[in-house]
Amino acid sequence: MARFDLKKDERFDLQKDETGLNKIKVLLGWKKGADLDASAFLLGADGTIINDADFVFYKSANREKPFSREEFGSKPAWRTKTRPMSADGSVLGSYDDRGNAENDASGDEDTEEMFVDLSKVDPKINEIVFCVTIYNEEPDEKSFKDVRDPYITLINQDNGEEICRYNLQEDFSNETAVAIGSLLINDEGDWTFQAEGKGYAGGLETLIDIYAS
Repeated sequence: MARFDLKKDERFDLQKDETGLNKIKVLLGWKKGADLDASAFLLGADGTIINDADFVFYKSANREKPFSREEFGSKPAWRTKTRPMSADGSVLGSYDDRGNAENDASGDEDTEEMFVDLSKVDPKINEIVFCVTIYNEEPDEKSFKDVRDPYITLINQDNGEEICRYNLQEDFSNETAVAIGSLLINDEGDWTFQAEGKGYAGGLETLIDIYAS
C-alpha cells in the first residue's frame, strides 16, 4: 500500500487496509542538529504506565535478553548490545544512537528504530506513546529548534512497506522532548496511529512526570 502522510493530530487506522497487521517497525529520523534518544511509554486507562518496564528507553533494566556475564562480560556491555523491552514483550526499544550533534551540510540522516508486536500487547494497555528527547551535555544546550526535519514513520515488518509518516513542522523553541506519535485503541477496539507533535521543556524528566507518575 502507498504511504499515507499525516498532519498533526490526524489518525490512521492500521486495520483499514492491513487486516491482521501486527508487527510494525517504528522509525524515528532527523537530519542532524542534536543527539536524539527514542523512548516509548505503554499506558493504561489512567494515562500512565502500569509497570516500570513499560517505560522503554535505552537504559531500561528490562531487556530482550537476560544478563549473562559469560556472554556480555559487564552490565554496560549488556545494555549496549541488547534492546530494552516492555513488560509484556510487545515493544523493543532502540539501541542508543549517539549521532553527530552538529549540523551536517551533507544532509546525512540519523535514525533510531523501535519494534512493536501488537499481538503481544497486554490487554490493560490502551496507548503506546513514542517520544524523542535531546541528549544534552553541558555547556552544549540544544533544543528542537536545532533539529532538522524530524519525522516518525511506521513500516510493515512483514513486507517492508511504509504505512504512514508524520513529518514534524512545528515551530519549536526551547523544547527538549517531543511526544511524536502514538498507537492507541479506537472506539471499535482497533489500533490506530495518531500524529502528536507535542513539545515539552525539561527533557526526559518531564515525560516521566507526565506518563510515569
